[in-house]
Amino acid sequence: MTGQTAEQRGTDVVLEYGYQQEDMTDAVRLILRKRGKAALIHHPVLLTCVALLGVAQPALGVPGGDDTAVAFGVMFVVWPVLMSRAPRMSAGKLVKANQHHGLVRVTVGEDGVRTVSAHVDARRWWPNYGSYAASDRYFVLRSPDRVGYCAMVIVKRGVRTAEDVDRLRAVLDRHLPRV
Repeated sequence: MTGQTAEQRGTDVVLEYGYQQEDMTDAVRLILRKRGKAALIHHPVLLTCVALLGVAQPALGVPGGDDTAVAFGVMFVVWPVLMSRAPRMSAGKLVKANQHHGLVRVTVGEDGVRTVSAHVDARRWWPNYGSYAASDRYFVLRSPDRVGYCAMVIVKRGVRTAEDVDRLRAVLDRHLPRV
């Protein structure tokens, strides 16, 4: 597999791409946004409020002394910083774990999704996915469980033309609900 090319066979859409940090970071953020109530823990407004509480905590004090107030204050400042960095850190681990595959060829068709790389040839049928989410740069196929963890990221830059993206979206719409 060479280059960032795509081929068509019948109703199948074939994409070829390598995973990049930006793609995976944005995909992880999309997954977190689409989790419903569980997404609130990563919402910027909540993180900002917790950080402000951490700054105010030492000034207001808590029962138990000044050391406790400082410890709580530090904890309430550090936690939002870590939570805001979680998508990038998770994406970095995903990219590192998949780096050895090199270019990945993904074929999406009526039977499901086939992934071929230097080290894998895997087929997953539509019942392995519960829904999909889309952005301007990728599709995220989500697992069928209630939370909808990511099952696969399909990067749109791997297609040849805008029509291929439309065909890919049509195939996904026929088999999965969009969230």
